[in-house]
Amino acid sequence: MSSRPVANPAVSASDVPAGTPIVAGLPMPEFRRIGVEPISGACGCEITGVDLRQPLDAETLAEVMKAFEQFLVIVFRDQDLTPEQHKAFSRYFGELTELPQAPTYAGHRDMQEVRREAHEPENVVPSFEHFHTDSPFLPTPPKCIVMRALEVPQWGGDTAFSNAYLVYEHLSDGMKTLLDGLQVVYSGKDIWAKNEKLDPDKRLRLRESHDFTEDQLESIHPAVRVHPETGRKALFATSAYFKRFVGWSEDESRALLAYLQSLAQHLHYHCRIKWQKDTLIVWDNRFTLHRGVHDFKYERRHLIRTTVVGERPVGPAARQAGN
Repeated sequence: MSSRPVANPAVSASDVPAGTPIVAGLPMPEFRRIGVEPISGACGCEITGVDLRQPLDAETLAEVMKAFEQFLVIVFRDQDLTPEQHKAFSRYFGELTELPQAPTYAGHRDMQEVRREAHEPENVVPSFEHFHTDSPFLPTPPKCIVMRALEVPQWGGDTAFSNAYLVYEHLSDGMKTLLDGLQVVYSGKDIWAKNEKLDPDKRLRLRESHDFTEDQLESIHPAVRVHPETGRKALFATSAYFKRFVGWSEDESRALLAYLQSLAQHLHYHCRIKWQKDTLIVWDNRFTLHRGVHDFKYERRHLIRTTVVGERPVGPAARQAGN
């Protein structure tokens, strides 16, 4: 058995029998009501035996949530849902929210779309160059995203995910100690002004207006985030909307962030999802990073999504203090 400690603080290496399969950093759970097939050793699973058009019974829902916590990215195929069915399933995970920057879908203020037409350049979609989390500038960044494919290219257009727990857990003790005490300034205040300065053919597709206040577009969050129930720690320093580490210069901040981002690129932290029409994915926005793979041309890619409200991120020091 590997000498690496089991990631969840509630589970030590001595608690796991020799030979127990480990996936996503934890022992593989047992599922009886749903089919669960891990996508990689790092994160992600496909779930079968569930029709999301119908309400889920308590036992099935409990297993879906168990898979979500274990694998962080759960995938359902062949789910032909109406917008209201999509939203009804999303609400199992929490309250839905709007986003200030993401275009809405078909008049639904609580649904967003990610769309690239066949003739459009890659940059029309905010597909950041590096792995990132969505909207970390909000006071309570999203808990999860529930996204479904309406139209996808024949080849390519996947979404890749990186397990932020594993990125943190494989750091040295010295680096963990440094990051445990750091905070990050995230801001979305200037994305519209920056977009307007770009040439028209290089602009992102952003929502034109919103009801968020200036104070809601900038926040300070811990660089290491602790799961509110399990206590497991994950890296929460992402390039999207990043301004600096609190108390650090911009140059110092960018140097450390570049190193941390390089770790998130490692393939042994990843899974990669191939979209098909009516594929639905739920990913934990708190403890994963993701990026779209725009390796296709002259084809349409149209995804719709809901965003579930998260809790305010808590770092190791605040959790230890009981705040």
